[in-house]
Amino acid sequence: MLKLRILLAFVLMINLLGCKSTTSIVETNALKEIVPDKNFEFIANSAIPMAMANVRGIESLLPVGSSIASINLIGNQNFFIMKNDTLHIDMPYYGIRNMGGSYNSSDVGIKFKGKIKASQITYNSKKKSCNLKYNVKNKQENLKITLTLYPNNSGNLNVISSHRNSINYRGSWKTN
Repeated sequence: MLKLRILLAFVLMINLLGCKSTTSIVETNALKEIVPDKNFEFIANSAIPMAMANVRGIESLLPVGSSIASINLIGNQNFFIMKNDTLHIDMPYYGIRNMGGSYNSSDVGIKFKGKIKASQITYNSKKKSCNLKYNVKNKQENLKITLTLYPNNSGNLNVISSHRNSINYRGSWKTN
């Protein structure tokens, strides 16, 4: 009976150690090398808008596979491209505009193209992620952008606007 308990404890310990982390040191180090090169692209699979009141009934207007809480962006043109010191963003926006915008229907998404003057890069060793923060200004609004990249090539993009409700995007990234 004692041998069975020791064997069971040994198997349990091996099982727990085997479940530790799926991210290797090589993948984490590769992420730390890629980000400072500033040559990557993020494509969103879903948009998660801030909760809105009085939007019942619009579910039929959303893309297939979407709900009010998570909008499917697969097949929808969107990108966040960092190349050297130039940032190019073209993301769809689902949410409420708090201040007046233009009547031009091509400016409804979150768009920016230009040089980055200031950015902040931090590594979170506990989550094994890299956070990139940018403050940019396009023609109409100021944007606070946080992009979180993970070694498994997944990522999250958070955009806080001076004129709209915030929105999050989930997707994947790759090097250019």
